[in-house]
Amino acid sequence: MKAYLKKFTSVLLIAALIISVLFVSASCGSKDDNSNNADNIAKDADNANANANQEDVQNQNDSSHSTEKIYPDLPAKDFGGYEFKYLTRTIDDIDWAEWNHRDLFSEELNGDILNDAVFNRNKKIEEKYNIIISETVIIDFQGTVRKTVKAGDDAYDVVCTHLVEVASLAQDGSITDLFSVPNLDFSKPWWNQNCPRDLSIGNRLFVMQGDLLIMDNDAMEAMIFNKALLRDAGLDDPYVIVKNGEWTFGKLIEMSRGVSKDLNGDGQMYIKDDLFGCILQSDTDISFLVSGGEKVASKDENDYPIVTFGSERCYKIMEAVSTLMLDEDNVVQLHRYYGKFGIYDEQVKMMQEDRALFSWIRMRVVERLRGMETDFGIIPLPKLDKSQEKYITHNNPHTGAGISIPRSASDLERTGMILEDLSAESKYTLQPAYYEVNLRGKYARDDESQEMLDIILNNTAYDIGYIYDFGGFAMSIIHYGRDKKTNYASTFEKAEQKMWKDIEKTIAAYEKID
Repeated sequence: MKAYLKKFTSVLLIAALIISVLFVSASCGSKDDNSNNADNIAKDADNANANANQEDVQNQNDSSHSTEKIYPDLPAKDFGGYEFKYLTRTIDDIDWAEWNHRDLFSEELNGDILNDAVFNRNKKIEEKYNIIISETVIIDFQGTVRKTVKAGDDAYDVVCTHLVEVASLAQDGSITDLFSVPNLDFSKPWWNQNCPRDLSIGNRLFVMQGDLLIMDNDAMEAMIFNKALLRDAGLDDPYVIVKNGEWTFGKLIEMSRGVSKDLNGDGQMYIKDDLFGCILQSDTDISFLVSGGEKVASKDENDYPIVTFGSERCYKIMEAVSTLMLDEDNVVQLHRYYGKFGIYDEQVKMMQEDRALFSWIRMRVVERLRGMETDFGIIPLPKLDKSQEKYITHNNPHTGAGISIPRSASDLERTGMILEDLSAESKYTLQPAYYEVNLRGKYARDDESQEMLDIILNNTAYDIGYIYDFGGFAMSIIHYGRDKKTNYASTFEKAEQKMWKDIEKTIAAYEKID
C-alpha cells in the first residue's frame, strides 16, 4: 500500500460547487493489508512532519482541488435490516450540556442544516446496506463499554470515546486496534491522518477522527477577539499579525494589557463586573504548549511514546503561560470560579457584553456567540515566537471525540464497511454543512475569519502525553494557572521517572493485545 500523507494540506474533492474544505491532511492510496496500513501511515507521517516544517505560514491553508468525488470501493450489500448501533456519552453538568453528539444520528428532517445533513447521510448508507442506524446516549460511558465487552455482548458497533478515555479502555482490552479492522482505509481523505501520526502506539491505533464527526472539529482550540474593543484601544489588526507570522504569546500578553478597566470603580477586578484583556482556563496550559511547538510526550522512530517535556523551549512557553495566568488585572482564569457559577456561560456573557478583548475557546463556542451584537474575529492559537514556522491547533482531549470499536463487536468486516462508507459520505454532506454553511456562513463575521478557519482546522495536533497522562504530570500542570503555581521544572523533575515507567507499562500492555 502506498500512502502519500501531506501535513497541513487539504484535499478538496467537490463536484459542481467548491463548498467543502477538508479539515485534515489527506492522502489517497490503496489498502493491501492492515499491517502495511499502520506502518506506512506512521512512516509517511514522520516524513510529512519534516516537510511541513519547511512550509511558510502563508501556505498553511492551501488546498489541492479535484473535480470529482471519490468513494470507497465497497459494493452494496444487504445486511437484512441490521441495527448499526452507536454508544455515546453525555455529562450531567450544566457546563458540559452542549457537548452531546449531534453528528451521528437524526430521527427526521427538521430544517436545521446539520441535522438534515446527518439524516440524509445516514439514509443513503442505510439504503445501500439495508441497515438501521441508532444511537444510545449514556452517562456511565466507560463502565457501560467495559460491562458490555466483559459479557461478550454485541450491543454496540461503535463507541465514541473522548480522547482522554482511550488509554484505559485500550489497555484493559475493551476496544479494538483499528488498524486490524477490514475495510477501514485511513489513507483516504475522509480520515484525519494526524490522529494516527500522533496517537498510534507500536503501530496500534484505538481511536480515530475524521469527517464522520464534527465533535472533533468543535474541540479544536482557537482565540477570538472583540473588534469594538480592539478599535477603541487603537490596537493592531490581529488578522494582519497572524498573516505576518507575528501572532505570538508575547503579542497576546502585550495586547491583553491594553484594554482592562475597573468598570464599576470598586478598586477590584472581578469577572462579572469588569473589562479584561483575555479569558483563559486550565486547558490553556497544554494548549499553548502544543501551539508553541512542544508536547509532554511525542513518539520515536518505532512509534513508541517518549517524554519530550523539559526542553528550554518548553520552559519558555510555560513562562509565557505563567505571565498570563498571574496577571489578574488583565486576565481571567475561568477555572478559579468553577463550581460557583456556569463558567462557560460567563465566558460567552463577557464577550457579548464587550468585557473581554481576547478569549481562548474551543470552536464550539463560536456558535454560542451568534447573538453577539459586536463583531468578533477568529484567529489561531499563538506561536512561541516569530521563528516558529507554523500555527498549530491543539485538539482538546476532554471534549474531542473519536470513533472506537468495542472488542465485543462480532462482525468487524461489516463494521469497517459501514464506517468507511459513512465517513466518505460525511465528507460531501456533513462537513460542508458544518464548515461552509454553519461556521463560515452563519457565524464567521468576515472574510478574514474564514481564512483563519482554514489555518485552525487544517493544522491539528494531539499530545499523547496529555491524553495518556504518563506519570500524572500533564493533569497536574493544567491546573497550575488556576492555582497560581509556576514550578513546572521541579514538578517535571519529580515526575519524569514515573512518566517513563508508565510509558513502559503502556507499551507492554499494548504488546499483549492480540
